[in-house]
Amino acid sequence: MNVRVQIDGKTYIVEIGDLNSRPIQAIVDGQIFAVWPEEVEGVAVAASTTHAAPKRAPTTPSVSAAALSGQTNVVTAPLPGDVVVVAVKPGDVVEVGQLLCTLESMKMNNPIRSTQAGVVEQVLIAVGDHVNHGQPLVTLRQADH
Repeated sequence: MNVRVQIDGKTYIVEIGDLNSRPIQAIVDGQIFAVWPEEVEGVAVAASTTHAAPKRAPTTPSVSAAALSGQTNVVTAPLPGDVVVVAVKPGDVVEVGQLLCTLESMKMNNPIRSTQAGVVEQVLIAVGDHVNHGQPLVTLRQADH
């Protein structure tokens, strides 16, 4: 389903996936977002089926203590899918927008790009892995000056 949304005078065409799936996949200007309406404050979710939405599987990825202390940026999966490309390895220097990995979800390849310049500290996935929404994929640290 496509909807037209206007925000601050700018109109966006939003392609929305199956409203009964979790997360709901929305595509805005080519960027994919995974939305869990139950987790958005102020959003009422009507039960359209007689069964509850499936619970997300718990994840126990190995993330370093530095990542947990806020010294690194943890890049997480914006949607569930299968890892089809891992484009970086620990020690690689990356720029904003550089491809880190690609997830296949709903027969679409979804590039996951760096949101900051830095150095790859850990790669927590491998080609063929299935990842869940929110699962850590890569940790980045700021480059030493």
